[in-house]
Amino acid sequence: MAKLPPLRNLRKTTIIVIAVFLGFLIHRLIIIALGNTTVQETVETELTLAQSVVCSHIVNGTPFGVDSVFEEGTRLYYYSTVSSAAQLGADTLMHIWFNGADTIQKSACNMSQDVCLTTIVPNLLKPGEWSVDLVVGHKLLSTRQFVVEPIHR
Repeated sequence: MAKLPPLRNLRKTTIIVIAVFLGFLIHRLIIIALGNTTVQETVETELTLAQSVVCSHIVNGTPFGVDSVFEEGTRLYYYSTVSSAAQLGADTLMHIWFNGADTIQKSACNMSQDVCLTTIVPNLLKPGEWSVDLVVGHKLLSTRQFVVEPIHR
């Protein structure tokens, strides 16, 4: 039978690798023992975004006229679908409309099922590069950019 070498001959990196592996193994055993309830609860309360678009019309609750270039004087809508978990939070879902770096309008979402919808009136739309953000608290969930062009006659 071969004699094992003394532990003092093991390299430090080998000991570190063994310690990390044992730590991971203990961590996994604890997760299995507790069940995945804490992980699942975290996933359920996380906000998820399915769709967000800028459009010129809402037809039967669906965005219509989705584009990235619109004419000045057009009423625009920002349509976002969010998970039902987003509605359970204490923070309000907000749409923030920007023309360049200037904040033009902040609107609380009109929630209908999982849809968040706001609009901006035509007289606020000036030519330039625009964006709309969907935020909850201080967390940005989505942003859409678009251009407003002068009316071509």
